[in-house]
Amino acid sequence: MSRALCFLACVVGLSLPVLGCNNDKPHEKGCDDQALVVDTAVMAYLSKARALHHEANLKEDAGDLDGAVVALHRLTESAQPHEGTRIPEVEEVLADAHARIAELALRQSRFDAAKTEVDKGLTHAEGATYFRGHLLEVGGLIETARSKSLADAGKTKEAEEARQRALKLLGEAISVQDRVIGLALGDAGAKP
Repeated sequence: MSRALCFLACVVGLSLPVLGCNNDKPHEKGCDDQALVVDTAVMAYLSKARALHHEANLKEDAGDLDGAVVALHRLTESAQPHEGTRIPEVEEVLADAHARIAELALRQSRFDAAKTEVDKGLTHAEGATYFRGHLLEVGGLIETARSKSLADAGKTKEAEEARQRALKLLGEAISVQDRVIGLALGDAGAKP
């Protein structure tokens, strides 16, 4: 599945619980009184996000990683619908975009820029969510690459510190994803 189709499937799939909330039963799983219904502004924002990811794909496929980052920054730095209100679909799109920018920066060995993007993304991914787990995983990959780079430069102590940070972040990612699986599957997700 292409990156864009995978992104679209995630956004649509994650939007369905909010779109399907029944006001007669506001506390059903995935629904609450304060949930903002996905409206035209949110749908337009999600469409814009898809288009910017497609643009980033084209730039990335042409080897223009900086251009791909610029396209994604147009998303992360643009106005969001219902400013000041945390809309799950918008927060997920932003977390995902920051993770992708971090991965692009990592491919360019720009470790600090990549870490900054992970940190920004984590502000949009609170609690046990796939997106938080993915950002922590990317953080672990950044520290793994940093460790290798430091080891290659003969900086053994710093390399080991980065390796330890990588292990910690990857452990946190696994823990978050275990919670996500457990929440999604209930008792069936509790198996080791």
